[in-house]
Amino acid sequence: MEEKRIREIYSLLGDNISKDIFGNRVLYSLTGDTKYIRNIVCTLEKSKEMYQQMKTSFQKKIIFGAGSVGRRLVYIYNDIQFECFADNHCSGQYYQGYPIIDICELKEKYPKELIIISTNQYHKEILQQLLEEGFQEENIINIGKEYEKLNYLQYFDLPQLEDNRKEKEIFVDGGCFDGSTSLCFMNWCKKVNRRGYCYTWEPDPVNREKCIRVLENKGIEYQMIPKGLWSEYAEMNFKSSGGGSYISENGDVHIIVDSMDQCIDIDIPVTFIKMDIEGAEYQAILGARNIISKYKPKLAICVYHKLEDIWELPWLLHEIQPGYTFFLRHYSFSDVETVLYAL
Repeated sequence: MEEKRIREIYSLLGDNISKDIFGNRVLYSLTGDTKYIRNIVCTLEKSKEMYQQMKTSFQKKIIFGAGSVGRRLVYIYNDIQFECFADNHCSGQYYQGYPIIDICELKEKYPKELIIISTNQYHKEILQQLLEEGFQEENIINIGKEYEKLNYLQYFDLPQLEDNRKEKEIFVDGGCFDGSTSLCFMNWCKKVNRRGYCYTWEPDPVNREKCIRVLENKGIEYQMIPKGLWSEYAEMNFKSSGGGSYISENGDVHIIVDSMDQCIDIDIPVTFIKMDIEGAEYQAILGARNIISKYKPKLAICVYHKLEDIWELPWLLHEIQPGYTFFLRHYSFSDVETVLYAL
């Protein structure tokens, strides 16, 4: 059954990039071999360039930033021999099996080696620190900077979206976090003088307050729905962890979840739905069945949280609305941020 579904989904993909990503993502789900993620990463020209630089350089490679981005680099790029981690706050420890050194030891031992900045939040400060310490910029790969660029492209850079704009776009931002995606949506509308309205969904109270401040400061028209997206009304536990918060039996926050069909009037013509909701996408799609069937909105759905998402989510959408053509794009240097577009 799964093989038949995978073949059918493949036939519904709209271009060769999507077919490459789909094939490699399926193989990664089935085998766990990270070479397939490296293949996906290389569908982005800048990612391909950075990977080739890391792989072919004769310099020793040091990852600056002992955090989640660095952890993913070690996991995905297991064909590259890294020397160690560097970090301003936890030197003298080990991370992912590598020693962590401080800036002084980095300068003493590796002044001309390849430094890979692996933090999204502080990459500008770390780059400035390295330059002030005498490191040459040509020996620095700033992955954090590239992630920042990708954040603005994700959900809105697919060329085929341009032919599917409406005079007024009504956007559902599933998992709005800090409001940045809704801001990108409004900019996407304004580029061609279209109006936009946002339904923002966010169950995490801390994220919700951030989002409200951002959107009101920018004067954006929106309605905040303080719930998680799901197939029906329910009360659940929620693990609050910033941008990666998720539903969990062991969660530290009690939240309400609900369906899009219940919370958005069926007479409102939703035109664009985005979902990045940490593994709840399948249930959320079920809860938007009526809206999807009636209005056939543009969809941008993350398909990386669960291994089976790459085939189960497009198949579910195909069952709900057989007229969709699918596209896939990838927006990271690791196994996260693969997005399924349905048009």
